[in-house]
Amino acid sequence: MNRIPVFEVIDQRPLADNESPPPSSVFRPLPGDECSIALTDIRLQIPAADCSLSAWFRGDTDRDLAFVLGEADCTVDRGLEAVVADMRPGELREFCVGDGHGGRITGRVRLSAVRKAAGGASWRGDDRLKLTEAARQKDAGNRLYGQGRFADAFHRFNRAARAVLFVRDLDAVRTDRDAMYVAVCNNMAACQLQLGNYEHARQLSGKALAVDPSNVKALVRRCRAAAELRMFDGALVDAVRALDIEPGNAVAERYRDVAARGVDAQNARYGDMVKKMFA
Repeated sequence: MNRIPVFEVIDQRPLADNESPPPSSVFRPLPGDECSIALTDIRLQIPAADCSLSAWFRGDTDRDLAFVLGEADCTVDRGLEAVVADMRPGELREFCVGDGHGGRITGRVRLSAVRKAAGGASWRGDDRLKLTEAARQKDAGNRLYGQGRFADAFHRFNRAARAVLFVRDLDAVRTDRDAMYVAVCNNMAACQLQLGNYEHARQLSGKALAVDPSNVKALVRRCRAAAELRMFDGALVDAVRALDIEPGNAVAERYRDVAARGVDAQNARYGDMVKKMFA
């Protein structure tokens, strides 16, 4: 299985600092807050593949940055976000973050200032705003998927799913909520297929089908995942169902044929085994 790293904080520790006053607040930043930081002493300890994707790390140069917490789109940036999320304004820390594949970046980060999100994280208390947030995260995931960044796209789709799952008054927004949930589960399944994680893809497609049993995308993706797992009986059922709904679907036809051949081969092996048992 190709593990999808959330982030990798290998080490972090506060540093005594005579150049600035002590932290000015007991409050730490929350997702959605704009953080101003200063990065110094950056070293690529072990070449990190994610550096080419990072919005923050560029070689070993010092830099001042402003970013919205929770919006990082690669593993090393998500690692630094995790460090910053545990800091207070004015604090200085030494850190080591990884890219999930053995790469490491070390340095120091100072959280210079935090500007709270307008109205706080107001979307968390409003079901319609939760769906708007989910759509924003889904769109960002689609862009990353189109760039071939399947692991990073998965994180965005997962954020969209979390926003949808926290809808409180389900009856009031059920149609929109269900449509969004099915879409992001399908998208997460597509990412897992691209990464070769077929069991995860099968489960995610199943979640979409639990809400919308006739969703062709979910049927086809579950069929493909099951076929790759050599679960040919289930793959054939899903392929036939998808083709009943959408005749001529090329992917469903392909995996129907793969599944049918797999079922025939399994039946033939079973028949041979029975013959040998009673020979």
